[in-house]
Amino acid sequence: MIEVVRVIRAVPSATYTLYALAALITLLSACSRNEQMQALYGQRCIGCHGPSGRGDGPLVAALRVPVPDFRDTVEKKSVLQIRRAISEGKGVMPAFGPALQRIEIQDMVRYVRILSLEGRELQWWERFEPLVYAHCSVPWDYVLGYRETEGSAR
Repeated sequence: MIEVVRVIRAVPSATYTLYALAALITLLSACSRNEQMQALYGQRCIGCHGPSGRGDGPLVAALRVPVPDFRDTVEKKSVLQIRRAISEGKGVMPAFGPALQRIEIQDMVRYVRILSLEGRELQWWERFEPLVYAHCSVPWDYVLGYRETEGSAR
């Protein structure tokens, strides 16, 4: 009887260890999304918004209107407003909805919010945003239904 109790107590410990190991592996592999976000930002946004989102990209001189600094604008916008601006365009900014998948647009929203935090005084709730971004190990594209089916991929 004592052996059975030891085995029963050992099972949850072993199970938690396996879950922890699986979570660590998933976290390490899923966080590579940051590289994808940076590459996408480099392809689509850096020309106008610049490497740090300050609106100082190399194409700004050719534009008739100033490009907003993310530090001044993003904190006043909701995630939905940022997503809409990226998808539908705003002012001289083109609409990226036709060219990007939903998960890529969500990545851009997240990356723009990350850039907006750098170099300015943060509100108390913004200090927790890195914890929110740490959810990258969760396959949100499946959870939120952003994963495109093969027939509907752009």
